[in-house]
Amino acid sequence: TDYNADYDADYGTDATHYGTDYDADYDTAQAYEEICEILQIDEAELKLKEYGFQQNISFKELIHTVQNGNTNGVVGLFLSMLRDYMFGNINEFRTMMVEVISIVLLGSVFIHLSNSFGNGFVSENGFYVSYLIISSILLTAFSVTLQMVHQTLEQLIILIQIIAPVYAVAMQYLGHPLTATGMYELITIGIFIVQILILKIVLPMIQFYVITSMINHLNKEDMFSKLCKFVQYFVRWILKTLIVFVAGLNVIKSLIEPQMDALSKHAISKLIASVPGGGIVSVLTGTFFGAGAIIKNCIGVAGIILIVGLLFFPILKTFLMMLTARLTAVIIQPIGEKRFVDGVETLAEGMKLLLMALSCSIVLFVLTIAVMAYASKGG
Repeated sequence: TDYNADYDADYGTDATHYGTDYDADYDTAQAYEEICEILQIDEAELKLKEYGFQQNISFKELIHTVQNGNTNGVVGLFLSMLRDYMFGNINEFRTMMVEVISIVLLGSVFIHLSNSFGNGFVSENGFYVSYLIISSILLTAFSVTLQMVHQTLEQLIILIQIIAPVYAVAMQYLGHPLTATGMYELITIGIFIVQILILKIVLPMIQFYVITSMINHLNKEDMFSKLCKFVQYFVRWILKTLIVFVAGLNVIKSLIEPQMDALSKHAISKLIASVPGGGIVSVLTGTFFGAGAIIKNCIGVAGIILIVGLLFFPILKTFLMMLTARLTAVIIQPIGEKRFVDGVETLAEGMKLLLMALSCSIVLFVLTIAVMAYASKGG
């Protein structure tokens, strides 16, 4: 009692005055700016610009947009980019479809005319010439798409390597060191999966499947269909297993590490509250760390937006290419030989596997960021 009385006599007035100054001068906006400086978001933004990301909106502006709840601006920018992208690529899909249909039509007419004169040798050679021309068109489209997917995944790795440290530092700064460490471990596992398994194993297997299947349809005898089905099944199994594996790790880490961090923070809060004058310190730290929690979540949402924005257009282009191949196969089936249709279907299946590889890559990182953000929602 004597100690509390002496403390009130010596520090009570200053403490009250300090609390008034805090309420008047130290607002939440100032806390936001200080936290952004501590997390060095400007440096991350410079790195993103250095590697060619965010031509339309900066990382810091995106964080403030999410923080202010101005989603209409982001959606409007995204829709305008989508419109320009669609108009820029629709001619490419239409050109490929018209070329394939025209060659199949001319080749079918030539084959039927040759059969009517009883010359099977000429008819078979006509098919080979037509099929080789169609294969060159289809393989060119596949090669361009495969290169686009490869470059996109390499850019995704660079983007994650820039965003993940900022998000991990924000978590650790807010009193979630174990959660931050766990998230960084999961991000590292995701980078390894994309770099080694998807880029080095899955994409070459998809390329092998498409080329082998094209060669198989060139002959009347079916020699490699079982091999192609095995490769196709194995690629799908790898991608599905990776998603299940990473999702399981996220669930396990989100159940343990955030609870351990919460226990440590609770003990520290009790210790601060027990110290004389701890109420003022609790108000200061409460506001500061509350603003930090908002910034942390905004960084996570901004990172997810950048990841989705990076992969959305390659995913859309791959999907439209697959849809174009399916539609072309539907059109040429009544007029062309079965091997023509099977060759076009091979391109569609190859695009489908590339689409699965892109989708798997985006799920690996978005799932990790979302689960860890929800697990550390206590701020």
